[in-house]
Amino acid sequence: MAVSSWKSAALLWANLVSAAVLQGVAHDGHPSASLPSIADATWLSSNLGNSNLVAIDLRESTLYAAGHIPGSINIPHAGTPLWSSNGPNSTLVFPSADVVAETLSKNGIAVENWAVIVPDAAQLPSHMAIAARAAATLRYTGLPITNIAILDGGYPAWAAANLSISTAPAQPRPEKKYMGKINGSFVVERDYVRARIGKVADGIVLIDARAAADYRAGHIESAVSLPTLTIWNAAGIWKSSQELQQLFEAAVSGNTLVGRNKGEIVVYCRTGMLASAWVYALTNILKFENVKLYDGSMEDWTRNGEAVTPPE
Repeated sequence: MAVSSWKSAALLWANLVSAAVLQGVAHDGHPSASLPSIADATWLSSNLGNSNLVAIDLRESTLYAAGHIPGSINIPHAGTPLWSSNGPNSTLVFPSADVVAETLSKNGIAVENWAVIVPDAAQLPSHMAIAARAAATLRYTGLPITNIAILDGGYPAWAAANLSISTAPAQPRPEKKYMGKINGSFVVERDYVRARIGKVADGIVLIDARAAADYRAGHIESAVSLPTLTIWNAAGIWKSSQELQQLFEAAVSGNTLVGRNKGEIVVYCRTGMLASAWVYALTNILKFENVKLYDGSMEDWTRNGEAVTPPE
């Protein structure tokens, strides 16, 4: 073969390999054996053919119709009782067992499925916090945390990677009766939080996930500030495990009594939305074993006359 022909063949092969990498094609043809807690667009593209995987698009239906990940289903965050239920005083609460069974059964989602949550990421921290709240909801419905992932950077990251986009309506998944059991082991209420105030020396830390200005305006006594917005970069990409660990350690001032397999962490915010992001980071990413979510958060705390610190 002439030298020029060899060069042409080599160039063609390089272009094909480059295209495969950009499109996230799995070169060995085998799906991953486990689900990462934060899945990037390349990983998801490589694993879309896994029949056990369900990509759940949280965006509103008009955005989904304009373009979505092929094969993903649309369960919008807004207006879907599974994601956004209100309790007393309009506080955000997890759905009832009936709502869980109806919604997940209708969408053919079972406890053994891998659920990859696809949010928008245009507005931070709200869009990524919505994804974390959805993850917490799926955990509450009985999915193991090892079966739950969030798409890093959300749908915008998928689009920016020039991966395949569909405008076709999603093909309904066959309905199946959802058999998961409600798991409220990580969710706590007001009395539980009150009993843990001032217990830092016992390895019990309260984390306020609101913005620093909100924390300074008044917070639950003995809580430390760890704003949710610090979790991602400007594009909604999650920071590395090392960076998240460093943020946590700085917030607790290096308290060695609390960590991955010791102590207890209780996270709150205003409604339970932003707090879900730090619960996800600590539990799903950093593998902390004892992290609780105060679901009603400050809405519940203040409307029931509980004390907060004076403004700083």
